[in-house]
Amino acid sequence: MDIYFFGVFNCKADAKGRVMLPVALRNQVTPILKEGFFIKKSYYKECLELYPAQEWHKVMAKLDENDRFDEENDDFIRMFTAGLRQVEVDATGRLLIPKDVISLADIKKEVVIAPIRRHLEIWDKALYQEVTTATREKKKALANKVMKGEKPKEDVS
Repeated sequence: MDIYFFGVFNCKADAKGRVMLPVALRNQVTPILKEGFFIKKSYYKECLELYPAQEWHKVMAKLDENDRFDEENDDFIRMFTAGLRQVEVDATGRLLIPKDVISLADIKKEVVIAPIRRHLEIWDKALYQEVTTATREKKKALANKVMKGEKPKEDVS
């Protein structure tokens, strides 16, 4: 079952790394709870990525298509899967993030869970606010580039 998450959620992490998922997010993950999840440090950003197990298996299948005797492929996989752990949501709706994994993204108490395609990003709230803040001009240029495929205008004078 393909799932696309929606909604940005403000949560709190306790000292043990437990994050209570809001009801609206729990409702989204209910159909896939039995499969479990995989969590890892983001390759590009200072956050964690939470994948439904089925989605993570697709990512790994894609990586398996690469030549396993190419050293760069193995180097990439090693870095891409840094901190990878299988995690579950408990009966009370808490996601337990291992302390060593939560420290990879410098997550403190205030947490933001945000959807990115078929997985979720888990951010320290201050960092999330920093990366989602942009000027109107930057937002417009980014939207045009991503949604319309436009290249930035270069000064040719």
